[in-house]
Amino acid sequence: AVVSTQSTWGHTTNIAEQENDTKNQQLQNLRTELQKHLEKPLAKGDAWFLVDNHWFKQLKKYVGMEGAMFDSGGKEAGEESANPGPIDNKPLFKDDGEDIREHMIDELDYVLVPEEAWDLLVEKFGKSEGQEPVKRKVVEHGMFVKHCKVEVYYIEFQLAENSNLEETKKKKFSKSDTLEHIQNVMREEFNIATEADTRLWNKYTSNTYEQLARLDNTVQDAGL
Repeated sequence: AVVSTQSTWGHTTNIAEQENDTKNQQLQNLRTELQKHLEKPLAKGDAWFLVDNHWFKQLKKYVGMEGAMFDSGGKEAGEESANPGPIDNKPLFKDDGEDIREHMIDELDYVLVPEEAWDLLVEKFGKSEGQEPVKRKVVEHGMFVKHCKVEVYYIEFQLAENSNLEETKKKKFSKSDTLEHIQNVMREEFNIATEADTRLWNKYTSNTYEQLARLDNTVQDAGL
């Protein structure tokens, strides 16, 4: 009976070790894949996602990311107490949950991850119920020397119909949105029929208007 017990104990230990080895291998694979995605350069038009910095720090502890960018925080990688759980971006949102907070700082309040990294994290950890992903596009900045940047905050426009300029509606748009997209949003907001003939104008001052004729232009192209 004693021999049998020892044998069973040894067998159990081997199973536990195997499971641990498998888990370590999975974490190593996740870490390698994630690091590869995070090194992706910015390219115009690509989608990147905001992730709460606190959650991301916890993730780094869990998968054992190291180096200047990755502070392991002294915890053993793979410890379940360090598992960050589903992605929780609640701290990034205003109290009403409708929009992200103003004046947030990159790598203090949030980190930016490319779409491939976001998909990987959602697949492995899931995301908090009822939270919309904070997806943003890469846009080009600069007149002569172009550089790419993730457009975290959109531009707020005041929209109005020519028949009633006093009644305005505030809407946010990306620099990469086309004027046609703005026009379509305005049709919905003001219940304008699809077949109705419309024109888009930019109001400079109380009595100065400029017609925006090229609807394929982006907000940035039009200099808005």
